[in-house]
Amino acid sequence: MTFKVLIVEDNHSFIDSLKVMLRDLPLDFVQAYRYNDALALLQKNGSWNKHYDAETIAETKADEEKKDSKKRATTPSSLFNEGGVFMAIIEQNTETNMKGVDFIQHVVRHFPGLSESDFVLLTHRLETVPQRSYGFPVLEKPLRAAQIRQLVLQKIKQAQALAEAEERAQAPTPKNENESAEEKSIAKGIRGLLKKARTSEPKTSETAAEKSTEASKSSKKKTNVKKAAPKETAKTLAKKAKPK
Repeated sequence: MTFKVLIVEDNHSFIDSLKVMLRDLPLDFVQAYRYNDALALLQKNGSWNKHYDAETIAETKADEEKKDSKKRATTPSSLFNEGGVFMAIIEQNTETNMKGVDFIQHVVRHFPGLSESDFVLLTHRLETVPQRSYGFPVLEKPLRAAQIRQLVLQKIKQAQALAEAEERAQAPTPKNENESAEEKSIAKGIRGLLKKARTSEPKTSETAAEKSTEASKSSKKKTNVKKAAPKETAKTLAKKAKPK
């Protein structure tokens, strides 16, 4: 992943020197000689970190509603714009009617994806910069390579950490193979028990009915035997009672 750095400077040779100082870093440079040109580049490329104001959020939702819901589900939107500006190096005295400090404050107000910490201000004399508490570093020219490299490297590491955190958050959680096998075994056992219960219930009712039928038949036979016995006994007694 490469990160885009915006350089706003009216000295062409200094821009070339600055690129040489940072040439081995994963950076892509865009440059402007005037503040208006820098604003046009920001509007074209956007910011690397996607912070939205209320109007942009409404426009984004309207655009998403037009897209296919399945595509939105399978391709989640990224929190970062890889082609956007992630850092800007600004010269304080590029123009007479606007200073670098004023330009930074203007950009932060109109581009929510950029904060003061995403800027570095350069100046030939520190006393020309109003003494205030800024959220960005102020470096004096002539610029030392170690100074600017340390600042840019710190920003790159922060951006890489954010991008990696987003990838981890969007990646599907892998299932443990042992847990998956155990879940399958439990599900299979439950299905087997249910199947066994369904097949055994009719047999049980049939067996009970058969037993009830057999019991009623045997009780009828016993009743018939008991009723027949008194008739045979009476005939026998009558024969015995006749005189010889």
